[in-house]
This record gives sequence, C-alpha cells and structure tokens, in this order.
Amino acid sequence: MAERTPEDIRIMSFDTIIEPGIGQWRSASLDEDGLPLTLAFHDDVALSPADAVFYARVTRVDTTLDMAFLDLGDGRPGAMNLRRAKLLVKGRADRISDCLTEGQMLAVQVVAEPPVGEGKAFVVTPRPRLMGRYVVVENGGARLNFSKDIATKTVKTLEPLLQPMATDGAIIVRSRADTVPVEAVAAEARRFTDALRTTPDKPGLMFAFSPMEQALVAVEGAEGPVMVEGGGALASVRAAVIQHWPDLDGRITAYEGDGAAFEHFGVEEAIEEALADKILLPSGGWISVHETRALTVVDVNMGSALQGRSAGDAKLIVNMEAAMAVGYHLRFQDIGGLVVVDFIDMSAKGAARDLMSALDAAFDGDPVPVQHTGISQFGLVEINRRRRGLSLRDRLTTSRAPVARADATALDLLRRARKLGRTPATGSLVISANETVISWLETNTAYIDDLKLQTQRSVTFERGAPDVTLK
Repeated sequence: MAERTPEDIRIMSFDTIIEPGIGQWRSASLDEDGLPLTLAFHDDVALSPADAVFYARVTRVDTTLDMAFLDLGDGRPGAMNLRRAKLLVKGRADRISDCLTEGQMLAVQVVAEPPVGEGKAFVVTPRPRLMGRYVVVENGGARLNFSKDIATKTVKTLEPLLQPMATDGAIIVRSRADTVPVEAVAAEARRFTDALRTTPDKPGLMFAFSPMEQALVAVEGAEGPVMVEGGGALASVRAAVIQHWPDLDGRITAYEGDGAAFEHFGVEEAIEEALADKILLPSGGWISVHETRALTVVDVNMGSALQGRSAGDAKLIVNMEAAMAVGYHLRFQDIGGLVVVDFIDMSAKGAARDLMSALDAAFDGDPVPVQHTGISQFGLVEINRRRRGLSLRDRLTTSRAPVARADATALDLLRRARKLGRTPATGSLVISANETVISWLETNTAYIDDLKLQTQRSVTFERGAPDVTLK
C-alpha cells in the first residue's frame, strides 16, 4: 500500500491568485506552467462555520445513539459522537453519558458540514485545533513541540516565549516559523491561546478567521507572487500581512491582467471542466466522476483512443492519462474520503506496475495524506484521501432527483388510461403529459389505437402534469 503523508507544505514556488468577494473569497495556486493546481473557497462564518470554534451547550445526551447534541448559538445545532466525546475523559468511557451531561458548556470546533439542504447538525469535536501559518494550537494535554526543520537557535529563542502559553494545551511550531521574527510566531500563538481560553456566558462563536485571513493562511510555498485582485482588497491584505504574517510581505502584489483574474488564468475554465459529465483525456479517452454519500467513483473510458492504436497500447495510454487526471482532480476538486477508480482492464506484462507508478507520481506533492491499494483483478483501485471539507461538486452542485424516462411515463399513462377507460364512467380519455411524453405517444400510434380498441373511447392529449381523466 502506497502512502503520502507530508508533514508540512513543501518549500516550493507557487503563483497564487486571491479573488475578493462578498461573503466568500476564493484563491487558487498555479503550477510552474501557469495552470490551476488548487482551488479554495473561503467563506464567512455565517455561510460556513467549518473550522470555527464555538462555546456550546449540551442540549441532549442520547444513550441509544451514543450521540450528544449541542447548541452552538445563533440557531446552529451541533452533534458529537462517542469517539470524539471520549477525548474529554482521561479514564474509560463506554457510553456517551460517561463523557457529557446535559447543560454542560464546552468549546467545540466544527469539523464537518451536512450536505446542503439537509438541515442536519454540524459535526463537532471537543478538541479545537487552530492552524496558522507558524503555529498550531490545540486544546488538550500541555505540550510544546517544534518541527524538526527549525534551527536549534530558533527553538531556544522561542521556548521561553511559548512555554507559558502551553500550560493547558498544545502548541506545535511549524517549519515556516524559522523564516520570520520570533515575535510574529509568539503573537500568532497568543492570539490562538487567548481565543481558546475565552469562556462566554452563552453559546456562540469564539474564533473564526475572516475570508481574507483564510485566504492568506492557505497560501502555499515559500516563494512566488500572491496576486490580489482589486485595489481596496490589496490594501486590506497588505495591512493584515504586516500585522500577522510577515513571511508574505514581499510576495503580495496587485493583479494587473486583463479581465477577471480567475478567467485570465483559466481557473473558471478548469472549474467548468471539473464539473462536466465527461473529463476528456489527450488520447481521446475520458473519465467521469460520481460522488455518493459513501464514496466517489471514477470511471475510466476508452472513448476514441482506439483510433490508430492497438488495443493494448490504447488501454495503457488511457489508464496512464486517467491516473494523472485522478491525482489532479482529487486535489483541485478537494475530493476526500474513499475513492474507487475503475481502470480499463489490461493484460500486458508490467502494465499494472507502470500504472501504479503513474498513480504515485500523480499524488506526489498533495498537501493531504493519500493512500491507495494496488489494482485488483477487476481493474479497481481504492484510494483514501483525507477529507478536509466540502468538495467542489458539493459546493457548486446539488444532486439531481431521478427523472422518469419519457417511454416509462407514457406506458404508465397508457396503463392508467386502459384501467379508467374500462370503468362504467362516461366520457373521452384525456391524457395529460409534458411535450416529450406526448411526442412519444404520438409517434407510437399503434399503442393509442390499441387503447381506443380496448376501451371503445376516443383519446386526446393535453400539456400538463402526467394524468389521465375522462371528459
């Protein structure tokens, strides 16, 4: 089983675009060829409380479900399962009631949002973890840890500044802290620890980054320009960088291209391609991505790749291109959880090994842990990528309800018309349906003739909701 678990973002050069907005900012990073590599949405807490910390009240402890339900304030419901609730208890805890009691107040962090429109509770953890550019602060056991990449001199300077803050929680100093003044590192740690130690008198928000701050914390790499669209936003960004994140100070620049930045750099086009039913591959093959509640399925198809190639060559080429496309789209669309890829079956010697090598290369540099199995005898590969939030499809699309086929609807109406026409009631049969269904019925006149014969009634059509009446 292959695994990628980078400790921190690599020291690489990325060009970053930040697009301000109302309620939501967006950012994207570009690879060395100037193509969109990652896409991130930065929401106001009123739209999405993901990663925000709340002071919550336990409203119900359900021992049957082993779940606790909480009030996060402002009408936001929260839910915590037994596994997460056990983080509150040092000893053994077999039931949710061993961990929480109704009326208890505690700090929690939203770790998952329910699907749009379902109205379910936000999944929360009782161990909030605030991640900045230089430090990570977490409620729990007292400890102070430093990245192994930080110089000994920096560690000795930071220890006396950070140790007093780590008395009732954990502070992890990231490798990036070695590139900025120690005062900036201590200030970020103090900001987080002060926020987590707040005890409001009622349920409500304790800490959340603004959309602008989220965009700046998410900036990758140690080099490369960070282009901000819009003069007003640029001034705000520069002020925030001077106050909190000096490592970005020399990288902030104004976007000066033609038109909107996301259109100029092809990000909008990449979004449109990612959401398409078919994602085309250079060879003429294509992949399709289907997300379900349990997992994401990626189907690999030959398309027109066979033209001018042998079957063996075409299969290998399409699978190799699909492997690279899967690695790219899992990252760009931020797809997490279990992913099953249905590759095209190959029989050539060494083909499976080459495909696994291509898949490893596709996941190289992904900022979140990725694991995958080998290829099964059915051509399937299982991938597990750590889930970080809503995927691109979750954010921008909703699941479409199944739509009845025109012929199935027409045949159902014919059954209903036959049944109604053979009752004692008088009148002509009127079949109501949409344009597509009526067109199908008018094309298949033999079925209408049979209906008239069996019911001894005339038949007319009306545009409307599917129905059969007598008039």
